[in-house]
Amino acid sequence: MAEIAGWSSAILFGLSLVAGLMWQRYRFLDGGFLPVTFTLAVSAAMAENSSISWYRFYSYSPDWGIFIGHVPLHVVMIWPLFILGEVRYIREGLGLGSYKRHPHQGLQLQAALQASFCFVDTALLANLIEVYCVSAGLWSWKQENCLGVPWIGALGWALFATPAVIMVSLLEDVPWGWTWAGCLLLLPFLCLMVLHVGILVIWNLGGGLRSAISPWQEAAGILLLQLLYHQATKGLKVSLHLSQELPRILACGIVAGLWLLKGRQGTDHAGVIMVSAASLARMLAFEWR
Repeated sequence: MAEIAGWSSAILFGLSLVAGLMWQRYRFLDGGFLPVTFTLAVSAAMAENSSISWYRFYSYSPDWGIFIGHVPLHVVMIWPLFILGEVRYIREGLGLGSYKRHPHQGLQLQAALQASFCFVDTALLANLIEVYCVSAGLWSWKQENCLGVPWIGALGWALFATPAVIMVSLLEDVPWGWTWAGCLLLLPFLCLMVLHVGILVIWNLGGGLRSAISPWQEAAGILLLQLLYHQATKGLKVSLHLSQELPRILACGIVAGLWLLKGRQGTDHAGVIMVSAASLARMLAFEWR
């Protein structure tokens, strides 16, 4: 029991550090930070509980201790930080999403650019987190593509996070008021609809997504995606500063630490390292300042 309390407390402490960094560095939302964070947490709880109940495709370790339905409280708390970090990366890192600053682009074009970059970035980051956490025994899947993780898991992250990121980004250009309240009420249902429709479409049409591959093949695929993604960001002509990524880097460091501390026997640690190196190649695109 002491071990469980130890790593569980470590996660909570790490989350508080990430939240503190976000509060300090990501001053946005015009006073709506707490309502947005709460709405995202509720949306995450609804999305994960419905996914586990309907599909029975993954489950969390009981060692988490505190659950909201089928989902650990920690995970519900992580989701708002993950999404707000993605919002800041898309808007400030890539310079996308501010309709007021770039009215000539049009709202539809900006939303499409946001969705494209957000989906790919979220899926790549989610796959890395999945590999760490599954290897640490924090949750498990019924089927896998590589290292205990199915690709549909990472795609599910992206399906849920992308509409949330777009909605929150749009709200940043709107004064706090009734518009905010209406959008926040709509946000959980929009995210749930995109998530479940997307999962059903991918599962029924993407038969190849259920094929098993080796870690080196996945690492090669990730490197290729990273290269294509990097070329696309270069087309935006923006400077990516590593300091802007500190909260998300810290969050990844926390789950990597859990893998190092709790990695199960029989885990392909060399494969995890290989996929990690390919995933973290994205940091080379940032300016180290």
